[in-house]
Amino acid sequence: MISFSEPFAIVIPAFNEAARIGNVLQTAIAVPDVAQIIVVDDGSHDDTVAKVRHWQRLDNRVRLIALQQNHGKATAIAIGANHSACDIVAFLDADLIGLQPEHIRQLAELVRRRQHAMTLGVFHKGRRSTDVTHRYLSFLSGQRCLRWSLFKDTFRLRTAGWGIETALNLHAWYHQYPVHKVPWAGVTHATRPEKQPGLSGYTSHVAMWWHIGHYALDFTRQIGLRPMLTRLHTPHATRHTPPAPSVSQKPTPTRNHRPLLHRRPLL
Repeated sequence: MISFSEPFAIVIPAFNEAARIGNVLQTAIAVPDVAQIIVVDDGSHDDTVAKVRHWQRLDNRVRLIALQQNHGKATAIAIGANHSACDIVAFLDADLIGLQPEHIRQLAELVRRRQHAMTLGVFHKGRRSTDVTHRYLSFLSGQRCLRWSLFKDTFRLRTAGWGIETALNLHAWYHQYPVHKVPWAGVTHATRPEKQPGLSGYTSHVAMWWHIGHYALDFTRQIGLRPMLTRLHTPHATRHTPPAPSVSQKPTPTRNHRPLLHRRPLL
């Protein structure tokens, strides 16, 4: 029997977010249906770990995974999701501003109802700079909910870096998983220049786009250009989310759930 009240986990990757992560955790623990809140500290140099431990003492659903060195956003997300006891996992950035419990519930609802394999939280009426970015580049939103059993085998997931959102998007597109955008009214986040003023913020922004482009190129090389073009011109034949595999049963390869074709190895 499918339960629409299926619990879900939240994974929050964090790097030097001591000044902002408390607000996100405060909102997350206010959602009763959240079974776990997993914070993966990616080698922070500030007091992020101490802040998370404070919230651990207040709510036993909060769990901290502290990495000794920085491995990148994609690795932090994969580690957090793999440690989740729930198949449904919501990813939240640690620098969100204006986040409310209802936003998290809306993000998870369609996945819990098996109407979509993944949802994206899109900033709306937060502030102009981030509203414009999410209007035209919503596919880069770090706020999303998905069934991990359908995405855990995403090609080169752990090494995607800041291309993690692109990796998940391409995986959903390739397997024809339905994805839905959820407007998040009043939400924004701290921008890179605000967190890293000067040259370091600009360098970080350039590195993010390099990660995205590099991943997209690797993905295209992995499956081949011709299959990519063929898929672009093939309408989705089905719009139903495949059921999550049980613990004792491996997923059966189908048209909507199959591993990437290793047409030629990457160099």
